[in-house]
Amino acid sequence: MRVLINPWKTEFLELVSSSKKSIKITSPFVKDNICKEMLTVKNQSAKVVLITSFKMMSVYAGALDINALENLLDHDGIVRSYPKLHSKIYLFDNERAIITSGNLTSGGMENNFEYGIYISDREIVNNISNDFNFLMKNESTGIITKRKLEEVKRIIKNLRKSGVQNQLIDSFDKENPEEALDIIDNSIEPIKKSLSGWKLEVFKCLNLIPKDRFSLNDINKFENDLQTIYPSNKHIKDKIRQQLQYLRDLGLIEFLGSGKYRKLWK
Repeated sequence: MRVLINPWKTEFLELVSSSKKSIKITSPFVKDNICKEMLTVKNQSAKVVLITSFKMMSVYAGALDINALENLLDHDGIVRSYPKLHSKIYLFDNERAIITSGNLTSGGMENNFEYGIYISDREIVNNISNDFNFLMKNESTGIITKRKLEEVKRIIKNLRKSGVQNQLIDSFDKENPEEALDIIDNSIEPIKKSLSGWKLEVFKCLNLIPKDRFSLNDINKFENDLQTIYPSNKHIKDKIRQQLQYLRDLGLIEFLGSGKYRKLWK
């Protein structure tokens, strides 16, 4: 075990290139240039698994690069989203690990003052690997696919056309700066314009709930309204849950657990 201080990108890429089976990463913020370097040096046999915090405003503000996620998926990688993620963990073949303050970005690996620990102790690394696998299976963890990323790009495009303000500029004046990248503070019309079918109808119902945080019971109250729109569907509540999961994966809502959710727009 030893201390790791920036810059550590070279060591990261060396660990990537020596990994034969897997490279597992948790990082809320991800940039495409670092991902490209990682994918260039990695072995073809090694699968990249990334858990990030996928939220619409983080993508819009540029803190989370959607091109990086697409690139990972194009290279047979796996991308998951855990909204409350704050950890930065790098696991190589489940044999070596880095726990650090640095994101998968140039700032996190080269420019900022970041502090971390390199670990090769078998027992500790095994515990880290088990925690990573537990997070992968968590009920709050969403699956990010190319199709969902295309939908997100469409929403972002419509948000830009509407002139939504980039909240990243004033986020440092807030008590919880990272939460400034959570909420889309803008008209919901660009979002509605980007959605269709069930996703749109459930989104419209969510917008009628006055609270930012809501429960499954709150949204289920719209069961009869949705039944009117889709009279042939006999499983409205199941369909609602399905669409909530999809909206979560698009970064529009956050699952808080125990049937509770948070809207990521005002």
